[in-house]
Amino acid sequence: MSWRDDPEFNRTMDAIYASFMRRKPRLEGRHDREIRDPALILTIAAELDLLPPPERTVRITGSKGKGTTSRMIARLVEQATGQRAGLMVSPEEIEHNDRMRVNGVAPTKAEFIALFDRLRPALERAEARLAGDQYLSPFGVFLLMSLLHFRDQQVDWVILEGGRGAAYDEVGHIPSRVAVVTSIMLEHPASLGPTVEDVAANKLFAGALSPRLVCPEDVSAWNDRLGVVPADRVVVVTPAESQPLLPDWIVQDQALAHRAACELLGREIAPTDVTGQSAAFGQLGQGVYFDACINAASLDRGFLSQLTASQQVVFVVSLPDDKDASGITGYISHHLHAPFHEIALTGTRGYLHYDRALAEGRVAAQIHYEDAAELTRVATALKQRHAAQTLYFIGTQTFIRLVKHAYQPSAAVT
Repeated sequence: MSWRDDPEFNRTMDAIYASFMRRKPRLEGRHDREIRDPALILTIAAELDLLPPPERTVRITGSKGKGTTSRMIARLVEQATGQRAGLMVSPEEIEHNDRMRVNGVAPTKAEFIALFDRLRPALERAEARLAGDQYLSPFGVFLLMSLLHFRDQQVDWVILEGGRGAAYDEVGHIPSRVAVVTSIMLEHPASLGPTVEDVAANKLFAGALSPRLVCPEDVSAWNDRLGVVPADRVVVVTPAESQPLLPDWIVQDQALAHRAACELLGREIAPTDVTGQSAAFGQLGQGVYFDACINAASLDRGFLSQLTASQQVVFVVSLPDDKDASGITGYISHHLHAPFHEIALTGTRGYLHYDRALAEGRVAAQIHYEDAAELTRVATALKQRHAAQTLYFIGTQTFIRLVKHAYQPSAAVT
């Protein structure tokens, strides 16, 4: 059962998004610096004594790999200590209650609803104090729910994945022992940009409230250029050695996660294979891959070349206007010489717009973002049309969640 089929869960989701939805028409297209105020949510967290102890907290942001790295850190910390690790991710993987987990276990939907109900009075008081276009961000509400759940569960360690940025993001303003920036590329230019330099400065802000910033060499180079974090606080992780059948970025994320876990615990821990923790890339049974890639720069070209050389692959792509659809589809067409088809998602609460693709006639189908049966029908038809052995889905986390609903329905958390 999805949240759309559960009236009580649906009412809770509507309430979480209500402050944003009331102002959404006035917010679209505006920069985060104009419309995001992390203090609104963090004031509530402080009043309710929900802020985690910095010495036991790590925060993760980045243009690609932040969710995978967050999950890897949580698993490494749990394995190394035998203690309780609370993990918040953004966005959800399958259902919204899986945004928060303790040692890999999410609250049930009933528990999720109860968490929000306990916060409702504080949220209503805060809503009454808002002025102009201020709003309580859904991301911030999920953060409050996660922190409340972690307190209830008496977690020993807190791992927080940030939203699209850090400078105007609630997680970006929570002090922590360690911060991680996985990668930097041009993304969300209307909200974080307009230039890649702006995006870099925004992401690097994550290191401002941490004594250690763990990052790869290219992120360190950005910091050298912009001077956001003092050099003596930066821990650089060198490129990891490639592994067969895995994209290089997952291998790199594992190296970042290991170093971050060591810095968080204050000691060296044994390297462990946690590449299976990725929610952004994987295989769902025979002949179905998913890849939460939104920019051509983050495609693992070696892996894709090997895959398309060994079998007939059809790519199913869903990238809204603010993502690099032309770069990704251009690479598929001109370098991999493989067929692709674009999907436009409908019905979301957020900012997913496909106006350009629709105007240019590039959309093969429009599918509601919870309609797994329709995605399966469309994808099966495309696979048959091209006599392909493999379906490769590329797109936003919202699209990848739909793919998982379609091809791994047992993954839902009830």
